Amino acid sequence: MKRIVGVVLMTALLAGCGSSDSVPTEAPEATTARTTLLEAGSFTGVDGVTSDVSDSSRVVALTGDITEVIFELGLGDRVVAVDITTTHPPETDDIKSGGGLVGFGQALNVEAVLKFEPTLVIGDETIEPQETIDLIRGAGVPVVIMEYHTTLEGVGQKIRDVAHIMGVPERGEELAEEVGSRIDEARERATWDGDAPRVAYLYTRGPSLIFLFGEGIPTNAMIEGAGAIDVGAEVGEGSMALTPEALVSAAPDVIVVPESGLVETRGMEALLEIPGVSETPAGRSEAFLAYDEAYFFNLGPRAGDALADFVADLRDLMDG
Repeated sequence: MKRIVGVVLMTALLAGCGSSDSVPTEAPEATTARTTLLEAGSFTGVDGVTSDVSDSSRVVALTGDITEVIFELGLGDRVVAVDITTTHPPETDDIKSGGGLVGFGQALNVEAVLKFEPTLVIGDETIEPQETIDLIRGAGVPVVIMEYHTTLEGVGQKIRDVAHIMGVPERGEELAEEVGSRIDEARERATWDGDAPRVAYLYTRGPSLIFLFGEGIPTNAMIEGAGAIDVGAEVGEGSMALTPEALVSAAPDVIVVPESGLVETRGMEALLEIPGVSETPAGRSEAFLAYDEAYFFNLGPRAGDALADFVADLRDLMDG
């Protein structure tokens, strides 16, 4: 993407509901289960529920990454509604502007889903509440709950799972291999002659809402995939309320923020006003990067492209 050169207005991926409730706090508990193709049209999700999918003509996709995969598989015309975390591809703007929005997947409402008369609902472990999922199933609509992937290695499996659910496993295999190759190519370029850069991802939605993202969040996969050190992961797991002391102690060389958050914090100048930022190596050299959240950590079909851009941007900062 680019270094911060001004304020860029982008749709928030995780704060679209306008409250801190939409900020991820931690990854779901690890599980060895995975959405599994049992036989043609039959799937068992990570919640242990087997869904018989005989019709995928009207799909409600409950996360932005799942939506992206469906469109990349060439099946976007089957998507009748999405949740607020969907910001890509551009065609989804027409879906949302046409009323095809179910709200936020982590605060799901049964009426908001069923009014679209879906034949299939696809989400992951982050979708809540369970009561809503149960009610949708009780109305006779299959709901497949996939694994929530937080690693680059999981991108290919996510693509394969969605493709199986949608009935195009061969296309899913092709897409998974294509995306995996782009991720591998980006990783090969992620080498550093000296010490690896220390990177912090700050989730900013205004001066009173600032989190340091750590282990178990997809930003960790992107930072480590770029051959960098994730200072948030050194501090702890999930999203952590930022303290000046913790940030200064972490000593990041580079700070990454969501583009949408810049609007609320008034841009790069305001980042320097966040207590502790100016005392870090990143603050002293104004080494800041901003990305659209969906692009940077959706871990979908664009993951390889996003990682390649991130590696290139890091190299520019470190060499500059």
